[in-house]
Amino acid sequence: MILQLRSAIALLTCWCLLTTVSAAAANIGLVITNGDVQVDGMSVPGSAVIFSGSRIATGDGITNLRFSDGTSALMRPGTQMTVYREHSVLLQGVTMQRGLDRHPIIANGLRISGATPNAAVLVGVKDESHFDVAAQGGDLEVRTSKGNLVARVIPGRDLSFTISQAPAGTPQNEVQLCGRLGDNNQLSDFYTTVDYQLQGTELERFHGKTVEVSGLVVNPSATPNVVNVSSIRNVKTCAVAAAPGAAPAAARIASGVGLLLIALALAGLGVGIYYAVTSQGAPPATPIVP
Repeated sequence: MILQLRSAIALLTCWCLLTTVSAAAANIGLVITNGDVQVDGMSVPGSAVIFSGSRIATGDGITNLRFSDGTSALMRPGTQMTVYREHSVLLQGVTMQRGLDRHPIIANGLRISGATPNAAVLVGVKDESHFDVAAQGGDLEVRTSKGNLVARVIPGRDLSFTISQAPAGTPQNEVQLCGRLGDNNQLSDFYTTVDYQLQGTELERFHGKTVEVSGLVVNPSATPNVVNVSSIRNVKTCAVAAAPGAAPAAARIASGVGLLLIALALAGLGVGIYYAVTSQGAPPATPIVP
């Protein structure tokens, strides 16, 4: 009888230890607020532990997130975000975060990460097709789920992203670029600061000039991306948006000084998606983050 009791106590002790270790492993940080915030649909007063997969929705106050990896974020009122150990998914609203090199943010399927340590970001998701990004303290990279580089965001220059289904018949990996063509046929796109290696005929006569280029990316994962040029022409400046009708209607943007169009195929679906990137100069707000 005593032996059976000892065995039962030992099993109970082991179960409690396993439960404690499992809970500690799932714990990814804290949510701290002076206002109204919900975690997984339940109101949280003051502060609470958050776990991988927790969905956080702010009310009328600013909420502070402290992750166990040392990164931190501020969620503005009316913001919804799902947090994980490796990243966060911004569903709606505005968040400011430092440490994107350790804890990226995903917005509308695009991954925003820090290209330099301690880079800070201000991200605002308007809906399922539009979001804005501004950087402070370091450069950011915006990539697809496959890792293809869509844009680089540098401090002092925000970018707006519009995502839409490409028109039927649009070639995969089509791009429209603008920038100065170097002697090595490399071009740094004015709007996204992404470098491209151009290949085509008679490109040498455009060396040292500002050009608008249309073409197809041969390998989106290459560095720099290699583009087969289908058309190229001289322009005075890239600060003027493309002429009406030059951009597919599915990616038309109402404001901004320019745009980049990238049509990428979704694996297994055969559906083209346009990522239209608009540069708007100074960021809408300084992303001051803890």
